[in-house]
Amino acid sequence: MTQEIKIKVKDVFSHAIIVFILIATVNYFAQPDFSKFSFINKRIKEHNHSQKIAPNRLYINVWRNTKQEFYDSSMNNQDWNRWKYKYLKHIKTNEDADIAINTMLASLNDPKTKFLSSSSFKKRKTIIDSEFTGIGILFDKTGEKIVVNHVLDNSSAKTNEVQTGDIIVAVNGKDISYLEKEKILDLIETKKEKKISIVVNRNGKLLKKELEINTVQIKTIEYEITTDNIGIIRITNLMGEKAIIDFVNAITATNKTKGLIIDLRNNFGGMLENAIEMSNYLFNHKKIVTIKTKNNKNYEIFASNESIFKTKPIIILVNKSTASASEILAGTLQENLNAKILGEKTYGKNSIQQVIPLANKTGLIITSGKYILPSGKDIHNKGIEPDILEASSIIKINDKPLEKALNIIRQQDSRIKKN
Repeated sequence: MTQEIKIKVKDVFSHAIIVFILIATVNYFAQPDFSKFSFINKRIKEHNHSQKIAPNRLYINVWRNTKQEFYDSSMNNQDWNRWKYKYLKHIKTNEDADIAINTMLASLNDPKTKFLSSSSFKKRKTIIDSEFTGIGILFDKTGEKIVVNHVLDNSSAKTNEVQTGDIIVAVNGKDISYLEKEKILDLIETKKEKKISIVVNRNGKLLKKELEINTVQIKTIEYEITTDNIGIIRITNLMGEKAIIDFVNAITATNKTKGLIIDLRNNFGGMLENAIEMSNYLFNHKKIVTIKTKNNKNYEIFASNESIFKTKPIIILVNKSTASASEILAGTLQENLNAKILGEKTYGKNSIQQVIPLANKTGLIITSGKYILPSGKDIHNKGIEPDILEASSIIKINDKPLEKALNIIRQQDSRIKKN
């Protein structure tokens, strides 16, 4: 039987517990008592993160956390207990632990669930803190193919026109297709070098890029108001605590406009709580999202009465790189505010990952649930179909999707005035 729990956003955030992404609470899903999550517990977890323990104990900690938190209670149709002592006697070093842990997690057949070494955890935290050191790209690795899925604004990669969809084939003249993702990250996010060169394959053409290593403050939200009073809010990602402040400022500044365009193109997602809180400022009381966790528990998240949005036509720009938390924002606004979605079908990722800090300054990213849109729609591997189909790559000089959205709002405003 499915257990349903209804929660209002103000109740959720008063206890700081949308922990599906960021906060490591080992028995959260087993005991969904939101009042027990305090800042004291968070400090304890942060303290334990620096604790030094033996490599074989770290292996057991990963095994235990995975058993408790992994979304699929069948553990990919296997007896998870068989892994508990499988490598324990053979783990003597940190390298041994890394190999054993990665082998164990690979058996789940879930690429999103992964172990973070101390260096990887530190890099993950800089993204959460909206700071990034490197050439300014995010990428996925499937087999031997390394594909750029996001280019950060104000980065060397952006300046030198590295593009989403580029396939990286070499770094500093060396083939990297055989390297694990963490090793590639070490090459392109290192502080040891000031410059690196990469070769990308773009539609069969090899392009060499000379790029600088620098620290980028990740921009989350920008807004503008056109001369004919249409608001445009661009949300490049949903990372960082500052995102909500910037969003409220943007909504407040554009509240008197005759229409609003929210640009989520190339938004790879980020923190689930940011998508929920942004929705909370746009409408009252309606369902924002349903979160499904293991053992058939559903958490229905409803908006409270904190909306600051003045009703007006909304158009949301999306493309195939609009993913995860940004799909929640697009989908819930489409269903609750009749926002029109313009662009391409979105990426289609509905799994939720939480980051669990572990001892030895390591961590675990684990798939702990999935989200469902208010209507009950599951977009996994399907994406959100746009109301208005339009090729939606961003071109600086001639941004056709944006112009089309502006014209739709102008036409709607003209009809309203005539009536």
